[in-house]
Amino acid sequence: MSTKTHQSHKMQFSNQISQKLLFVVGKGGVGRTTVATSLATYFAGQGESVLVVQWALKDSISPLYSSPQCSHKETALPSGFKVMNYSAAEAIKEYFVDHLKMKLLYSVIIENKHVQKLIHAAPGVQELFFLGRLFWLVELAQCEKGYSYDRVIVDAPATGHAVSLFGIAPAIANFGITGPLANECERVAKLIADPQKTGVIVVTLPEELPVEECYETIPKITKQLNRSPNAIFLNQSINPHFFKGFENIKNEDWFIKMEERFKHDNSKEELELILASLAKRDIFEKKLSFWAQNNHPPIPIISLPDIGMMYKSTTSLTIINSLAKYYATLA
Repeated sequence: MSTKTHQSHKMQFSNQISQKLLFVVGKGGVGRTTVATSLATYFAGQGESVLVVQWALKDSISPLYSSPQCSHKETALPSGFKVMNYSAAEAIKEYFVDHLKMKLLYSVIIENKHVQKLIHAAPGVQELFFLGRLFWLVELAQCEKGYSYDRVIVDAPATGHAVSLFGIAPAIANFGITGPLANECERVAKLIADPQKTGVIVVTLPEELPVEECYETIPKITKQLNRSPNAIFLNQSINPHFFKGFENIKNEDWFIKMEERFKHDNSKEELELILASLAKRDIFEKKLSFWAQNNHPPIPIISLPDIGMMYKSTTSLTIINSLAKYYATLA
């Protein structure tokens, strides 16, 4: 990669990824959690107080650090940031008991098993409380509980679910209803719509299905937010900044060493499959780059090196730490 292009990446990273609330979205399997965790590691390394918010059946971040599964309450990890896994039931309880001070109403009505079934079945209710929790963490946590975060990173659900999050609060706020819930929706809608406070990162891979999903998803995000995502993080890139370009890939040190190993193992077929895979990745990377540059406005692409291929790193934690170090070269 030319010096000019690398400087462009520096400008993009420092200017584009500046919001306090960052949504990391993407198709399942593209490395969304890896990117969210590596960003948290990077920001924590810069001295920031960072919280990663998950909404998943199972906490996938804490086990990477040999820590117990986290809950709805924030838990500190050895990496220097905190993590939590959203629980709709806990968020609803917090809203009525802690925020509205309606403990009796919650105990008598909200805890009723039939009401609970309705809450969990009604479309958008859990999502609304999820957004409400994020609003509280960003805007109210410090004054109400003394929690102070410089950065709240959301390891969002898979793309379709994540995109719907951005439209729920504004839709309810536009219904014209009144009361505490309406006020909550209005506040959340303003936070999500504020480009100074809320950012969105789309994670993808240089492969056919993830790239096609970018083409479909990014216009939906743009429509919901009235702005494009901050950046596309292209995971496992073979950008010339990391390699010498696909046409020269056989001259790479890592490739020569791999070739020698395969010769010893008599696995020439596997080597050919790797080359074919890299050739496809090169094609889709160029297609995505062309599409992003011709978007209105253009969307910056932050290319992330294929750590596992370049440095033979196989553990998730090593890849996360390596990416965090790479961000430091862009900042």
